[in-house]
Amino acid sequence: MIDVAISPEVFRWATDRAGLANAELAKRMNVKLEKVNDWEVGIALPTFRQTERLAEALRVPLGYLFLSQPPKMEIPISDFRTLSNKENVSISIDLQEVIYDAQRKSDWYKRWRIEEGLEAYNFVGKYSLNDPIEDIIQDLRRELDVPEEFAHRFHSWSDHLKQLVEKVEDKGIIVLQNGIVGNNTHRRLLVNEFRGFSIADDYAPLIFINAQDAISARIFTLIHELTHIWIGDGGISDPNYFTKGYPLKKIEIFCNQIAAEFLIPTNLLNKRWNRNFGAIENTETLCKEFKVSQESVLRKAFDLGLIPDTEYSDTLIRIQSNQKETKKGGGGDYYKTLIVRNSKHLTQEILFAVQSNKLTYTAAARLLNTQPDKLPRIMEKL
Repeated sequence: MIDVAISPEVFRWATDRAGLANAELAKRMNVKLEKVNDWEVGIALPTFRQTERLAEALRVPLGYLFLSQPPKMEIPISDFRTLSNKENVSISIDLQEVIYDAQRKSDWYKRWRIEEGLEAYNFVGKYSLNDPIEDIIQDLRRELDVPEEFAHRFHSWSDHLKQLVEKVEDKGIIVLQNGIVGNNTHRRLLVNEFRGFSIADDYAPLIFINAQDAISARIFTLIHELTHIWIGDGGISDPNYFTKGYPLKKIEIFCNQIAAEFLIPTNLLNKRWNRNFGAIENTETLCKEFKVSQESVLRKAFDLGLIPDTEYSDTLIRIQSNQKETKKGGGGDYYKTLIVRNSKHLTQEILFAVQSNKLTYTAAARLLNTQPDKLPRIMEKL
Protein backbone atom coordinates (compact mmCIF):
# COMPACT_ATOMS: atom_id res chain seq x y z
CA MET A 1 0.00 0.00 0.00
CA ILE A 2 1.23 3.49 -0.84
CA ASP A 3 1.41 5.86 2.12
CA VAL A 4 0.69 9.58 1.71
CA ALA A 5 2.75 12.20 3.54
CA ILE A 6 0.29 14.85 4.75
CA SER A 7 1.79 18.01 6.22
CA PRO A 8 0.81 18.37 9.91
CA GLU A 9 -0.06 22.01 9.17
CA VAL A 10 -2.40 20.97 6.36
CA PHE A 11 -3.90 18.21 8.49
CA ARG A 12 -4.69 20.62 11.34
CA TRP A 13 -6.01 23.23 8.89
CA ALA A 14 -8.38 20.69 7.33
CA THR A 15 -9.68 19.37 10.66
CA ASP A 16 -10.10 22.88 12.10
CA ARG A 17 -11.91 24.00 8.96
CA ALA A 18 -14.24 21.01 9.17
CA GLY A 19 -14.78 21.58 12.90
CA LEU A 20 -13.88 17.95 13.64
CA ALA A 21 -12.00 16.76 16.70
CA ASN A 22 -9.66 13.82 16.18
CA ALA A 23 -12.01 11.52 18.09
CA GLU A 24 -14.92 12.30 15.78
CA LEU A 25 -12.70 11.95 12.71
CA ALA A 26 -11.48 8.54 13.91
CA LYS A 27 -15.07 7.45 14.43
CA ARG A 28 -16.09 8.53 10.93
CA MET A 29 -13.13 6.75 9.36
CA ASN A 30 -13.50 3.67 11.57
CA VAL A 31 -9.90 3.78 12.78
CA LYS A 32 -8.34 4.08 16.24
CA LEU A 33 -7.92 7.54 17.74
CA GLU A 34 -4.22 6.88 18.24
CA LYS A 35 -3.79 6.49 14.50
CA VAL A 36 -5.44 9.85 13.76
CA ASN A 37 -3.29 11.49 16.45
CA ASP A 38 -0.19 10.04 14.78
CA TRP A 39 -1.31 11.38 11.38
CA GLU A 40 -1.74 14.82 12.91
CA VAL A 41 1.85 15.06 14.11
CA GLY A 42 3.37 13.13 11.19
CA ILE A 43 4.50 10.09 13.17
CA ALA A 44 2.46 7.80 10.90
CA LEU A 45 1.11 8.22 7.38
CA PRO A 46 -2.29 7.26 5.97
CA THR A 47 -2.60 5.02 2.93
CA PHE A 48 -3.86 6.51 -0.31
CA ARG A 49 -7.27 4.94 0.27
CA GLN A 50 -7.36 6.40 3.79
CA THR A 51 -6.37 9.78 2.37
CA GLU A 52 -9.32 9.62 -0.02
CA ARG A 53 -11.61 8.91 2.92
CA LEU A 54 -9.96 11.74 4.85
CA ALA A 55 -10.74 14.17 2.05
CA GLU A 56 -14.35 13.00 2.04
CA ALA A 57 -14.71 13.24 5.83
CA LEU A 58 -13.07 16.67 5.96
CA ARG A 59 -14.93 17.92 2.88
CA VAL A 60 -11.85 19.16 1.04
CA PRO A 61 -10.61 18.38 -2.48
CA LEU A 62 -8.20 15.44 -2.38
CA GLY A 63 -5.40 17.51 -3.92
CA TYR A 64 -5.41 19.91 -0.95
CA LEU A 65 -4.08 17.15 1.30
CA PHE A 66 -0.95 16.86 -0.86
CA LEU A 67 0.03 20.52 -0.34
CA SER A 68 2.94 21.46 1.87
CA GLN A 69 1.09 24.47 3.33
CA PRO A 70 -2.63 25.17 3.91
CA PRO A 71 -4.25 26.79 0.88
CA LYS A 72 -5.76 30.25 0.98
CA MET A 73 -9.51 29.84 0.54
CA GLU A 74 -10.55 32.88 -1.47
CA ILE A 75 -14.22 33.84 -1.35
CA PRO A 76 -15.35 35.44 -4.65
CA ILE A 77 -17.59 38.02 -2.95
CA SER A 78 -17.17 40.64 -0.23
CA ASP A 79 -17.92 39.90 3.41
CA PHE A 80 -19.82 42.70 5.17
CA ARG A 81 -20.13 40.92 8.51
CA THR A 82 -18.34 42.30 11.56
CA LEU A 83 -17.59 41.38 15.14
CA SER A 84 -16.57 43.69 17.95
CA ASN A 85 -12.89 44.63 17.60
CA LYS A 86 -12.53 42.39 14.53
CA GLU A 87 -12.58 43.20 10.85
CA ASN A 88 -13.01 39.71 9.44
CA VAL A 89 -15.32 36.87 10.44
CA SER A 90 -14.60 33.20 9.75
CA ILE A 91 -16.57 31.42 7.05
CA SER A 92 -17.74 27.84 7.53
CA ILE A 93 -17.29 25.10 4.97
CA ASP A 94 -21.03 25.07 4.40
CA LEU A 95 -21.18 28.77 3.59
CA GLN A 96 -18.11 28.46 1.36
CA GLU A 97 -19.70 25.69 -0.68
CA VAL A 98 -23.00 27.56 -0.97
CA ILE A 99 -21.17 30.65 -2.26
CA TYR A 100 -19.15 28.62 -4.76
CA ASP A 101 -22.33 26.93 -6.00
CA ALA A 102 -24.08 30.30 -6.38
CA GLN A 103 -21.06 31.72 -8.22
CA ARG A 104 -21.09 28.73 -10.57
CA LYS A 105 -24.75 29.39 -11.37
CA SER A 106 -24.14 33.11 -11.88
CA ASP A 107 -21.14 32.45 -14.14
CA TRP A 108 -23.17 30.10 -16.33
CA TYR A 109 -26.08 32.55 -16.53
CA LYS A 110 -23.69 35.34 -17.53
CA ARG A 111 -22.09 33.29 -20.29
CA TRP A 112 -25.52 32.19 -21.51
CA ARG A 113 -26.87 35.75 -21.71
CA ILE A 114 -23.77 37.05 -23.48
CA GLU A 115 -23.88 34.16 -25.99
CA GLU A 116 -27.54 34.97 -26.64
CA GLY A 117 -26.59 38.54 -27.44
CA LEU A 118 -28.40 40.05 -24.45
CA GLU A 119 -27.32 43.32 -22.89
CA ALA A 120 -26.17 43.95 -19.35
CA TYR A 121 -28.79 45.00 -16.81
CA ASN A 122 -28.79 48.76 -16.28
CA PHE A 123 -30.12 48.60 -12.72
CA VAL A 124 -26.99 46.91 -11.31
CA GLY A 125 -24.91 49.65 -9.72
CA LYS A 126 -27.40 52.29 -10.79
CA TYR A 127 -27.00 54.09 -7.45
CA SER A 128 -24.38 54.50 -4.72
CA LEU A 129 -24.18 55.03 -0.97
CA ASN A 130 -24.10 58.78 -1.64
CA ASP A 131 -27.50 58.88 -3.32
CA PRO A 132 -30.68 59.84 -1.43
CA ILE A 133 -32.46 56.85 0.09
CA GLU A 134 -35.81 58.07 -1.20
CA ASP A 135 -34.55 58.13 -4.81
CA ILE A 136 -33.45 54.49 -4.58
CA ILE A 137 -36.70 53.39 -2.98
CA GLN A 138 -38.80 55.10 -5.63
CA ASP A 139 -36.70 53.50 -8.36
CA LEU A 140 -37.11 50.06 -6.76
CA ARG A 141 -40.87 50.57 -6.63
CA ARG A 142 -41.01 51.62 -10.28
CA GLU A 143 -38.79 48.80 -11.52
CA LEU A 144 -40.58 46.10 -9.51
CA ASP A 145 -44.06 47.62 -9.72
CA VAL A 146 -44.46 47.38 -5.94
CA PRO A 147 -46.52 50.25 -4.43
CA GLU A 148 -46.37 51.24 -0.76
CA GLU A 149 -49.34 49.12 0.32
CA PHE A 150 -48.31 46.07 -1.72
CA ALA A 151 -48.22 43.78 1.34
CA HIS A 152 -51.85 44.51 2.18
CA ARG A 153 -52.95 42.39 -0.77
CA PHE A 154 -51.80 39.16 0.84
CA HIS A 155 -53.13 36.99 3.63
CA SER A 156 -49.80 35.51 4.64
CA TRP A 157 -46.11 36.23 4.84
CA SER A 158 -45.53 33.31 2.46
CA ASP A 159 -47.66 34.93 -0.23
CA HIS A 160 -45.89 38.24 0.29
CA LEU A 161 -42.47 36.64 -0.09
CA LYS A 162 -43.54 34.59 -3.10
CA GLN A 163 -44.87 37.63 -4.94
CA LEU A 164 -41.83 39.76 -4.12
CA VAL A 165 -39.52 37.01 -5.38
CA GLU A 166 -41.53 36.81 -8.61
CA LYS A 167 -41.23 40.57 -9.05
CA VAL A 168 -37.47 40.41 -8.51
CA GLU A 169 -36.99 37.43 -10.84
CA ASP A 170 -39.08 39.15 -13.52
CA LYS A 171 -36.21 41.65 -13.70
CA GLY A 172 -33.80 38.79 -14.49
CA ILE A 173 -32.31 38.49 -11.00
CA ILE A 174 -31.63 34.95 -9.78
CA VAL A 175 -33.13 34.31 -6.32
CA LEU A 176 -31.93 31.14 -4.60
CA GLN A 177 -33.71 30.07 -1.41
CA ASN A 178 -32.12 27.19 0.44
CA GLY A 179 -31.56 26.18 4.03
CA ILE A 180 -29.07 23.39 3.36
CA VAL A 181 -25.94 22.82 1.31
CA GLY A 182 -27.19 21.72 -2.11
CA ASN A 183 -29.64 18.91 -1.42
CA ASN A 184 -27.85 17.54 1.65
CA THR A 185 -30.40 17.65 4.47
CA HIS A 186 -27.68 16.83 7.02
CA ARG A 187 -25.89 20.12 6.36
CA ARG A 188 -28.19 22.88 7.57
CA LEU A 189 -27.13 26.49 7.12
CA LEU A 190 -26.83 28.65 10.23
CA VAL A 191 -28.86 31.85 10.45
CA ASN A 192 -26.46 33.30 13.02
CA GLU A 193 -23.69 32.98 10.42
CA PHE A 194 -25.57 34.62 7.56
CA ARG A 195 -29.10 35.42 6.41
CA GLY A 196 -28.21 36.03 2.79
CA PHE A 197 -25.70 37.24 0.24
CA SER A 198 -25.71 38.78 -3.21
CA ILE A 199 -23.67 38.86 -6.41
CA ALA A 200 -23.93 42.22 -8.16
CA ASP A 201 -22.94 41.13 -11.67
CA ASP A 202 -24.13 43.30 -14.58
CA TYR A 203 -25.25 40.24 -16.57
CA ALA A 204 -26.07 37.74 -13.85
CA PRO A 205 -27.16 39.37 -10.57
CA LEU A 206 -27.98 36.86 -7.85
CA ILE A 207 -29.54 36.83 -4.39
CA PHE A 208 -29.24 33.96 -1.94
CA ILE A 209 -31.64 33.74 1.01
CA ASN A 210 -30.98 31.40 3.93
CA ALA A 211 -34.22 29.40 4.12
CA GLN A 212 -33.47 28.34 7.69
CA ASP A 213 -34.58 31.84 8.63
CA ALA A 214 -38.21 32.72 9.39
CA ILE A 215 -40.27 33.69 6.35
CA SER A 216 -40.87 37.17 7.75
CA ALA A 217 -37.10 37.68 8.06
CA ARG A 218 -36.49 36.37 4.54
CA ILE A 219 -38.67 39.17 3.18
CA PHE A 220 -36.37 41.74 4.77
CA THR A 221 -33.29 39.90 3.51
CA LEU A 222 -34.63 39.86 -0.06
CA ILE A 223 -34.97 43.65 -0.18
CA HIS A 224 -31.70 44.15 1.70
CA GLU A 225 -29.83 42.06 -0.87
CA LEU A 226 -31.71 43.72 -3.72
CA THR A 227 -30.36 47.05 -2.49
CA HIS A 228 -26.83 45.63 -2.63
CA ILE A 229 -27.43 44.90 -6.31
CA TRP A 230 -28.90 48.35 -6.95
CA ILE A 231 -25.74 49.97 -5.56
CA GLY A 232 -23.52 47.45 -7.35
CA ASP A 233 -21.77 46.07 -4.27
CA GLY A 234 -22.76 42.50 -3.43
CA GLY A 235 -21.46 40.32 -0.63
CA ILE A 236 -22.30 38.38 2.53
CA SER A 237 -24.65 40.44 4.68
CA ASP A 238 -24.41 40.75 8.43
CA PRO A 239 -27.15 38.69 10.13
CA ASN A 240 -27.34 41.07 13.09
CA TYR A 241 -29.86 43.42 11.50
CA PHE A 242 -31.69 44.46 14.65
CA THR A 243 -29.18 44.28 17.52
CA LYS A 244 -28.87 47.80 18.89
CA GLY A 245 -25.29 48.94 19.22
CA TYR A 246 -23.92 46.18 16.99
CA PRO A 247 -21.02 47.54 14.83
CA LEU A 248 -22.58 47.20 11.40
CA LYS A 249 -20.63 48.45 8.42
CA LYS A 250 -21.87 51.57 6.65
CA ILE A 251 -23.13 49.65 3.63
CA GLU A 252 -25.17 47.31 5.86
CA ILE A 253 -26.77 50.22 7.71
CA PHE A 254 -27.64 51.79 4.35
CA CYS A 255 -29.18 48.61 2.93
CA ASN A 256 -31.12 48.08 6.16
CA GLN A 257 -32.56 51.57 5.91
CA ILE A 258 -33.65 50.98 2.32
CA ALA A 259 -35.25 47.63 3.16
CA ALA A 260 -37.05 49.02 6.21
CA GLU A 261 -38.46 52.02 4.35
CA PHE A 262 -39.43 49.93 1.32
CA LEU A 263 -41.31 47.37 3.43
CA ILE A 264 -42.56 49.68 6.21
CA PRO A 265 -43.05 53.17 4.75
CA THR A 266 -42.59 55.89 7.37
CA ASN A 267 -45.83 57.68 6.54
CA LEU A 268 -47.86 54.46 6.93
CA LEU A 269 -46.15 53.43 10.16
CA ASN A 270 -46.72 56.86 11.72
CA LYS A 271 -50.40 56.67 10.84
CA ARG A 272 -50.88 53.16 12.17
CA TRP A 273 -48.77 53.31 15.34
CA ASN A 274 -51.14 53.52 18.30
CA ARG A 275 -49.65 55.79 20.96
CA ASN A 276 -52.02 54.30 23.56
CA PHE A 277 -50.40 50.87 23.24
CA GLY A 278 -46.92 49.63 24.05
CA ALA A 279 -44.29 48.37 21.65
CA ILE A 280 -45.28 44.71 21.98
CA GLU A 281 -48.94 45.33 21.11
CA ASN A 282 -48.06 47.63 18.21
CA THR A 283 -45.45 45.33 16.68
CA GLU A 284 -47.72 42.29 17.00
CA THR A 285 -50.44 44.12 15.08
CA LEU A 286 -48.34 45.92 12.49
CA CYS A 287 -46.10 43.01 11.54
CA LYS A 288 -49.28 41.30 10.29
CA GLU A 289 -50.29 44.38 8.32
CA PHE A 290 -46.91 44.94 6.66
CA LYS A 291 -46.17 41.18 6.45
CA VAL A 292 -42.71 41.55 7.97
CA SER A 293 -41.11 40.44 11.24
CA GLN A 294 -41.83 42.03 14.60
CA GLU A 295 -38.16 42.95 14.82
CA SER A 296 -38.42 44.91 11.56
CA VAL A 297 -41.37 46.95 12.83
CA LEU A 298 -39.71 47.46 16.20
CA ARG A 299 -36.45 48.71 14.72
CA LYS A 300 -38.26 51.04 12.32
CA ALA A 301 -40.34 52.46 15.18
CA PHE A 302 -37.21 52.97 17.26
CA ASP A 303 -35.44 54.78 14.43
CA LEU A 304 -38.47 57.07 14.08
CA GLY A 305 -38.45 57.86 17.80
CA LEU A 306 -41.77 56.16 18.47
CA ILE A 307 -40.31 54.16 21.36
CA PRO A 308 -37.52 55.00 23.83
CA ASP A 309 -34.17 53.25 24.01
CA THR A 310 -34.91 51.06 27.05
CA GLU A 311 -38.28 49.94 25.70
CA TYR A 312 -36.64 48.92 22.43
CA SER A 313 -34.07 46.72 24.14
CA ASP A 314 -36.58 45.10 26.48
CA THR A 315 -39.09 44.51 23.70
CA LEU A 316 -36.50 43.00 21.37
CA ILE A 317 -35.49 40.52 24.06
CA ARG A 318 -39.13 39.58 24.65
CA ILE A 319 -39.83 39.14 20.93
CA GLN A 320 -36.77 36.99 20.35
CA SER A 321 -37.37 34.87 23.45
CA ASN A 322 -40.95 34.18 22.33
CA GLN A 323 -39.92 33.12 18.84
CA LYS A 324 -40.21 29.46 18.04
CA GLU A 325 -37.74 27.74 15.76
CA THR A 326 -39.15 27.35 12.28
CA LYS A 327 -39.96 23.73 11.64
CA LYS A 328 -38.16 22.32 8.64
CA GLY A 329 -40.27 19.29 7.96
CA GLY A 330 -39.32 16.64 5.49
CA GLY A 331 -41.38 15.49 2.58
CA GLY A 332 -43.13 17.95 0.32
CA ASP A 333 -42.81 18.15 -3.43
CA TYR A 334 -39.20 17.39 -4.34
CA TYR A 335 -39.44 19.16 -7.69
CA LYS A 336 -41.09 22.33 -6.40
CA THR A 337 -38.48 22.54 -3.65
CA LEU A 338 -35.69 22.02 -6.17
CA ILE A 339 -37.02 24.87 -8.31
CA VAL A 340 -37.15 27.24 -5.32
CA ARG A 341 -33.63 26.26 -4.29
CA ASN A 342 -32.30 26.92 -7.79
CA SER A 343 -34.50 29.92 -8.72
CA LYS A 344 -37.45 29.46 -11.02
CA HIS A 345 -35.98 31.96 -13.46
CA LEU A 346 -32.58 30.28 -13.63
CA THR A 347 -34.13 26.81 -13.87
CA GLN A 348 -36.19 27.93 -16.85
CA GLU A 349 -33.11 29.38 -18.55
CA ILE A 350 -31.10 26.19 -17.96
CA LEU A 351 -33.85 23.94 -19.29
CA PHE A 352 -34.37 26.19 -22.31
CA ALA A 353 -30.65 25.80 -23.05
CA VAL A 354 -31.08 22.02 -22.83
CA GLN A 355 -34.06 22.06 -25.19
CA SER A 356 -32.06 24.24 -27.58
CA ASN A 357 -29.25 21.64 -27.57
CA LYS A 358 -26.87 24.22 -26.13
CA LEU A 359 -26.45 22.45 -22.81
CA THR A 360 -26.23 18.75 -22.05
CA TYR A 361 -28.51 16.98 -19.59
CA THR A 362 -25.49 16.15 -17.46
CA ALA A 363 -24.27 19.76 -17.30
CA ALA A 364 -27.77 21.03 -16.56
CA ALA A 365 -28.26 18.51 -13.76
CA ARG A 366 -24.92 19.51 -12.25
CA LEU A 367 -25.98 23.17 -12.23
CA LEU A 368 -29.26 22.28 -10.55
CA ASN A 369 -27.68 19.83 -8.08
CA THR A 370 -29.84 16.94 -9.23
CA GLN A 371 -29.74 13.90 -11.52
CA PRO A 372 -30.18 14.03 -15.33
CA ASP A 373 -33.19 11.71 -15.22
CA LYS A 374 -35.01 14.29 -13.03
CA LEU A 375 -34.97 17.02 -15.71
CA PRO A 376 -38.07 15.92 -17.70
CA ARG A 377 -40.14 16.01 -14.52
CA ILE A 378 -38.78 19.45 -13.64
CA MET A 379 -39.81 20.63 -17.10
CA GLU A 380 -43.34 19.39 -16.42
CA LYS A 381 -43.48 21.29 -13.13
CA LEU A 382 -42.47 24.49 -14.89
